[in-house]
Amino acid sequence: MLASFSVSAKEQAKIALIIDDMGIQRDLSLSALQLPGAVTYSFLPFTAHTQALANLAHRQGKELMLHAPMQAIKPEDREAHELSADIGGIAFERLFIRQLQNIPHISGVNNHKGSLLTQNYSAMTHIMQLIKAQYGDALFFVDSKTAIASVAQKAATDFGLASLGRDVFLDHDNPSQIEIRRQFRKLIALALRNGSALGIAHPRVNTLAVLQDELHRIAAYDVQLVSVSELAFAANKKAPHIKPEEELKIPELGEYDIF
Repeated sequence: MLASFSVSAKEQAKIALIIDDMGIQRDLSLSALQLPGAVTYSFLPFTAHTQALANLAHRQGKELMLHAPMQAIKPEDREAHELSADIGGIAFERLFIRQLQNIPHISGVNNHKGSLLTQNYSAMTHIMQLIKAQYGDALFFVDSKTAIASVAQKAATDFGLASLGRDVFLDHDNPSQIEIRRQFRKLIALALRNGSALGIAHPRVNTLAVLQDELHRIAAYDVQLVSVSELAFAANKKAPHIKPEEELKIPELGEYDIF
């Protein structure tokens, strides 16, 4: 008779990846939709291509988010249709509801810019109240962390929404492919250390070239690419497994990683 043994395997580390700014440039957004695996796409509202691309992404089985424009600290960074603290209560509500309704099939929300508004707890709780009123607990919220002092994730958690904070920007200021690859390896290292990690990138030529390569070999890193909703709702059920005392070991780039 053969003996049977139950082996408890260690849970595989997970990463999630958001592609922000979807809908601005049609061709780059279409290219982004060709990335392999469970990539999540966050669409800006009120662009010429947003609704057609969002419906296409949904038909392809992709997870969608609203990339909600919010007020930045620098006046020159202000945008049309952004949520700002100087908009009155009813107008603020109407604008955010219009943002939500402009993107079909969304599973969550994250902030576009918002370095000023995300520091305003009153404004952020107003946003979370509106999400709850419109969607109940169905949507998650991701704090893009465009400001160190952001309270967006705290506001979401306080209102019982599943929430996450961004861990790594892969391509801030549109860097070289080498730097984007280093940032991707940092995302992997954080996931291996902490159990999971969330990255944000954009539909840019250098970024898409790196991600096409890296995501095709994701299994070699011993991590799993999952949707943001899977990470957010799992994090809402348990405290994150963080080991800040451990050194973060980022894999070095080899000669074949640089092209």
